[in-house]
Amino acid sequence: MALNQIARDDWQGLLTMARKSLAAGDAVTARRAVTLAARSIPDTAEAQLALGDAWNLLGRAAEAVRAYKKAVEAQPESADALIGLVEMLHETGRDEEALPYCEKAVKLAPGNGQLWTTLGDVLMTLERYDEALAAYQKVMELGTDTAELYTSLGYLHYYRQDLEASRQALQRAIELAPDAATPRNNLGYVEILLGNLGEAITHLDRALELQPNFVRAHYNRGLCAWLQDQREQASTFYDRGRSLDTKGAELAAHREDLNEVRQHQGGWRSQLQQLALLLSHISPAPQRRVVHR
Repeated sequence: MALNQIARDDWQGLLTMARKSLAAGDAVTARRAVTLAARSIPDTAEAQLALGDAWNLLGRAAEAVRAYKKAVEAQPESADALIGLVEMLHETGRDEEALPYCEKAVKLAPGNGQLWTTLGDVLMTLERYDEALAAYQKVMELGTDTAELYTSLGYLHYYRQDLEASRQALQRAIELAPDAATPRNNLGYVEILLGNLGEAITHLDRALELQPNFVRAHYNRGLCAWLQDQREQASTFYDRGRSLDTKGAELAAHREDLNEVRQHQGGWRSQLQQLALLLSHISPAPQRRVVHR
């Protein structure tokens, strides 16, 4: 059925069309269908939750948050609506706003391990590390054993300055998801901090095989090459990372990482100072001008 064959007040039919269009790779039709559905959709929890999910799939965060909030307003005890809202607020960096909704959601769905993981992630972002750890421990008590959980634990132990615990958590994440690039990059960086360049290179190379455009992994791999006095190879990795890092945010964060590495591995002080000086003169790659046709 074509989009013009669906009644404009048939919001369910329009959202179904949007899902099918997305599955077929037709984002334009999907966006038009959701936009039309939003004009006639009722303010019930069920309808607004469905609309929020649709906007979420389209990557339209602001619209998704509005719909999820309407769903919560319509039915404050709806765990599904709260979960959708919490996930979207967390993904868009609005963790202070997400926290009370998340705390309410886990009370309504205490057996939902994914929700406890999200609560831990929110608390970790807010630097409430002890509470975050308690949330993650609750996930483990529920028998949830996911790469996402152990990747989060890897971050948490890193922030708590327990590198060995971080290492073990990330190793477990990789066991559970061998083809996930993020825990491999994170473990590579932890191994750098521990002074294990060989181990770091193994994980970073694999991360780049899995995700060739992983900016931070390119920078971390360049750091390893630099510390091994492989200047040409280091330049190749840094140049590739720079070409992908159009806004320079990852490079700025990587410069801060150099200070952290120096604190953990004083023997590399001179090499790190030279590298920091070199990177201070690197500007991010110019952004390409996008021509809309």
